[in-house]
Amino acid sequence: MNCKTCDKQLVDIDKFCSNCGAKIVHERLSFKGTIEEFIGPFFSWDNNFWRTFFGLFKNPKDVLEAYINGARKKYFQPFSYIILYATVAVFFYKLFPMEIITDYSEGLNKDFNSTNANALKFDMKSYMETLMNYYNFFVLLLIPLYALTSYIIFNKRGHNFFEHLVFNSYLQSNLGFISLVLQVILVNFLGMSFGIYSLLFLFLFILFTLYAFKKLYHQNFKQSIFSAIKYLLLFFGLYFGIIMIVFILIGIIYALIVLK
Repeated sequence: MNCKTCDKQLVDIDKFCSNCGAKIVHERLSFKGTIEEFIGPFFSWDNNFWRTFFGLFKNPKDVLEAYINGARKKYFQPFSYIILYATVAVFFYKLFPMEIITDYSEGLNKDFNSTNANALKFDMKSYMETLMNYYNFFVLLLIPLYALTSYIIFNKRGHNFFEHLVFNSYLQSNLGFISLVLQVILVNFLGMSFGIYSLLFLFLFILFTLYAFKKLYHQNFKQSIFSAIKYLLLFFGLYFGIIMIVFILIGIIYALIVLK
């Protein structure tokens, strides 16, 4: 008998190929086998997903450094972790939408029309629904900004920007999975306002991120507090700087369209 993946010769009692590590499958594909192949591994407590998720709480240093040190199969790969979270988040928000959207379109368009009769209609409700429904997905777009922030703060620790990109991919994806659970419990079921939920999650984000870097760089309490202050000031400085640039660009584009 030969391995179906690499064609290495095997013995009948082998369950895995000693050359490529592929699982040896003898049975034909069936309904039960399909369930085991596609659903079973994800819910297995010994698979890479759960090992990565809980490892980031129990031993974040090992998880964060494993990928950049070459241990690529020990934990879930960081960018696959992002894709998995983004996919789950899209379906999640379809199942558990946040019914907290207020329609500001009428007032906004009234202000625009008072200054220009040809002003474009802006559907604020649709915009807010899109923002809320894909809130966590948009957060992932900020991962390079998180990476830049931690790289600047910890630039003397020896890790480059791309390694910090890996670190923050793990951390923000893990926080994303947690936020999905918190949202459905606190916002959808218990009726907590999105504003309070956002503040709670911001606190959780700060706590978890700094905990992970504290473990990664063996910081004491005083160093962690100092790093937290620098992190918050730098991140929000960069964040609001980018927001201002985006609004300026949108304003320029809008002015060009209206004045055309």
